[in-house]
Amino acid sequence: MRETSISRGTAGTLSAALLLLVLAYGYGAVAYLTTDAAYFPEQSPPGWSWPAVLVTMFGFVPAAVLLVFAWRAWRSPLVQSDPFTRRLLVAAGAATALMLLVMATPPGWQLFDWYVS
Repeated sequence: MRETSISRGTAGTLSAALLLLVLAYGYGAVAYLTTDAAYFPEQSPPGWSWPAVLVTMFGFVPAAVLLVFAWRAWRSPLVQSDPFTRRLLVAAGAATALMLLVMATPPGWQLFDWYVS
């Protein structure tokens, strides 16, 4: 069977997608920490919080799937030969893994409850 290789462009796109998820989740965490919960309507989040709401609700699914693809991309010979792309993919993957870890802890559950309930 012929082994296919993932290009550096694909690895860069995966890195950008992973970082976008992490930034949206971070945006939601900062919004949570800086907003007074008494003034946040539970039934209708304001427009500025929709990226955070979507990533908080559904972000673990695309993050996990993209991490699997990123692992495969990182093992690709084309990506291994380019140090910048390899480091970018490792940094994006580590940030996403940290985001998933935070999502699975009590502060992550509290953030989920604040946005989703």
